[in-house]
Amino acid sequence: MKTRILLILTGISLARMVQAQTLLNAGFEDNLVAAGGFLKPTTGPWTFSNDAGIVRPFAPNSSTGPLNTWSATFVPIEGQQYASTYAASDMIRQGVVFGAAGNYRISVYAAAPDGTLTIPNVGTSTLTDGEFSFVLGNLAIGQTITVPKSSSWNVYNADFTIPSAGTYDVGVRNTKAAAYFINYDAFSIQSVPEPSLLTLLLPIGLIVARRNASLLKKS
Repeated sequence: MKTRILLILTGISLARMVQAQTLLNAGFEDNLVAAGGFLKPTTGPWTFSNDAGIVRPFAPNSSTGPLNTWSATFVPIEGQQYASTYAASDMIRQGVVFGAAGNYRISVYAAAPDGTLTIPNVGTSTLTDGEFSFVLGNLAIGQTITVPKSSSWNVYNADFTIPSAGTYDVGVRNTKAAAYFINYDAFSIQSVPEPSLLTLLLPIGLIVARRNASLLKKS
């Protein structure tokens, strides 16, 4: 009986270690946006800086169309909407509660359109590759990431360390001063156990699985 309880508790601890942190509105579905439209929310968990906002496909991929809906031409990864950013300094982030210090991984799907864009009273630009970095607070984490123009959704990630339990701002920031859009969807954050701890826990996890299978057969 004691062995069974120990295995069950170990399995619960293992499950807690790999569970995701809570990101609110991770797919940008909580804000109602009209089809083909753009919205820059002023309330909610996410903060949108500069030209960043939420789009809902589909809008015309037109050189004379509204700037903020120009990139609403992709099928979302989840739901019916996603975040859209234009050029450098656009940032999307939210405060995330971390229950414990440790290593974590932030991930997001990103895509970028191609073509030319005309902005009234500014001129016409040919879109180039997008570029962004993940951020923790105001600091970049991981490497600067290039999202090629005309690319479909791809997942990108970066690892970072939380020094102590608390609430930290995490998100993405466009870094290159040029004409480009980057769309973002389906953010997630996962804990990353230490390699030595993983080496210890994997055999225990197998023991738990086998023990549970054996108990099911007997029941």
